[in-house]
Amino acid sequence: MAEQTHYEVLDVSRDAEPGEIERAWALAAATWAEDSLAVYSLFGAEDAAGVRERVELAWRVLSDPEARRDYDATLEAEPAAPEPPRRVFAAAAEAAPPAAELGPALRGLDDPDDEAEFAAFDGARLRRARLRRGLELDQIASITKINPTYLRFLEEEHFAGLPAPVYVRGFLVSYARCVGLEPRSVAASYMQRFFVATRASERAKPSP
Repeated sequence: MAEQTHYEVLDVSRDAEPGEIERAWALAAATWAEDSLAVYSLFGAEDAAGVRERVELAWRVLSDPEARRDYDATLEAEPAAPEPPRRVFAAAAEAAPPAAELGPALRGLDDPDDEAEFAAFDGARLRRARLRRGLELDQIASITKINPTYLRFLEEEHFAGLPAPVYVRGFLVSYARCVGLEPRSVAASYMQRFFVATRASERAKPSP
């Protein structure tokens, strides 16, 4: 969360209206409340307290028109990433162990679209990046402290089994860092698929 913008912390767009920001803050505050299930199932008490402070900071800035304007100016002044996602991915692939050392796990996983500049980061692409690094899900779980079930759900795009978007975005950032991908690009690309799928699922539910 420390690397996320205030907008990403509250899971709203840069042009979100004040009412939308307030609703997002209320949802995040309830999600991270001390008695919330998320606190016990995903993070320790100390980490959860840090997240609550991060959520409150985002709310204080974005709910104040003048502070939000100044904050937006700092975002616009940020330099562009030094490398596009395609080159970062290529560098990760070059640094990975030779395919021969990874055994049969990589067979049939080569996909030329991974090298395309605007290729989407879907679950299958995340898995390929992990295997090229020679990493198991349990190893990533040990490094990131993310439940391996959620990591598997990310790769399988089992969106219904994943928690709220604010958690999923954080999972993606940590996962991407472990496998040598550019975190912001991975999170932005994957979250588009996540939102499309979850909204379609909501529309498909029968009316009460």
